[in-house]
Amino acid sequence: MNWKNTELKIKDFINNKLFNGMVIKITKDNQEIYFNNFGYSNIEKKLKLKKDNIFALYSMTKPITAAACLLLIQRGLLSLEDQINKFYPNFNQEIKIKHLLNMTSGLTYFWNNSESGKEIKHAFDKVENENISLQDFCEIVSNAEVISKPGEEWHYGISLDVISGIIEKVAKQNFSEFLQDNIFEPLNMKDTGFYVKDLTRKTEVYEFAKTMQGNKLTLNKNFHFLMPFTNKEPHACLGGSGLFSTANDYTRFLNFLIDGKISDIQFIEEELLNEMRKDQLNDKKATFRWTFNKDYSYGYGVRVRLKNEHTPLTEIGEFGWDGALGSAGLVDPKNKITMTFLSSSYPGNNKIVQTELFDAVYKDLRELKIIN
Repeated sequence: MNWKNTELKIKDFINNKLFNGMVIKITKDNQEIYFNNFGYSNIEKKLKLKKDNIFALYSMTKPITAAACLLLIQRGLLSLEDQINKFYPNFNQEIKIKHLLNMTSGLTYFWNNSESGKEIKHAFDKVENENISLQDFCEIVSNAEVISKPGEEWHYGISLDVISGIIEKVAKQNFSEFLQDNIFEPLNMKDTGFYVKDLTRKTEVYEFAKTMQGNKLTLNKNFHFLMPFTNKEPHACLGGSGLFSTANDYTRFLNFLIDGKISDIQFIEEELLNEMRKDQLNDKKATFRWTFNKDYSYGYGVRVRLKNEHTPLTEIGEFGWDGALGSAGLVDPKNKITMTFLSSSYPGNNKIVQTELFDAVYKDLRELKIIN
C-alpha cells in the first residue's frame, strides 16, 4: 500500500528540521497495516533511527496511569468518589479520584506562575536533583493550593502523578511494579519502563529552535528533564510523564484500549473503558484549552473527539494523548485503528503533528479504502 500523504508529511517534517527522526506504526483490527522509520537517532553520526528505538513518552504515560487506576476501581480497591485527602491529608478535601482522572482537580504544573505552581516546581526539582520517592513527591505537592474549585475547571497538571502515588499506597507496591504486573507483562510490553532498558536503542533528544537562518536541531546528550534517560529506575516513577517505550509496545497498549481485552479475556470492563474515553467535562468543556481542534473534550487521561467538523477530520470517538517530545497516540474505536507516532525533539511541535500528520494519515486511510 502506498501511504503517500503520510510519508510526504513525515519527510517534510524532517526536511524542515522539526524532528531528527521518528517511527510510526498504524494498525487495524490489531494487525499492522503500516510501520516505518524515518531520519536519524544521531544526525552527526548518521546513525539511522530504527523501528525498535526506545523513546521517552512523557505525557503519553498518562493514559497508561489512567488505565491502571481503572483496574483498581474495577477490583473495588478505589472509587471515583474517593476523596484523595484520605491518602494524603494535606490535599484539598474536595479533590476526588475522578477530578484527578479528568484534570479538574485544580492542581496545575509548575509553569503556572502562582504560589501553587512554585510549590509544585519545588517538588519536581527534588525529583530531578535529589531523586526523592514518589511518596515524598506527593506529600510535597499536597501542600499546593488549588487554583480553581475541584470539579469546576480543567487545568493541565500533576493529577496523574498524584494518581500514581495513590496506586502505590492502595496496591502496596511500587507504581512501576504495579504497571509491570498488571499492564506491561500481560501485554508483552518488554521494552517499556521508567528507565531505558537497552541504552543501545536509546533515542537522542534534539532541541528545536527557530533562528534567522531557519529551523535548527541541536543534539543535547545531557537532556534529562524529569526523567533519568539512563538504565536506572528513579525512586519517583511519575504517572504523568515517566515512561520510556517503543512503537511496538505502545501500540499493544493502544490496541488494548479498543476493547479492554487481552487474549480474549475482558481485562478492563467495557463500562469502565467507556468512561475513560467519553466526555468527562460536559458543561465545562470551555475550560479545556489543551487541544488543537474545537471538536475535542477530555475523558480520563485522554482527549476525546465529540464531533468531526474541524480539520483534521479523523473520526468521532477517536481519543489519545501526546508527549513533550512530539510523540502522539491515537485510538479510533469505530474503525479499530490505532496510530503510534514517536519522536524525540524538544519542544515537540505537537500542534503540527496533531493537525498535519493526523490529517495525512486519515487521508491515506480513506484513499486506500481502509476506512470509509
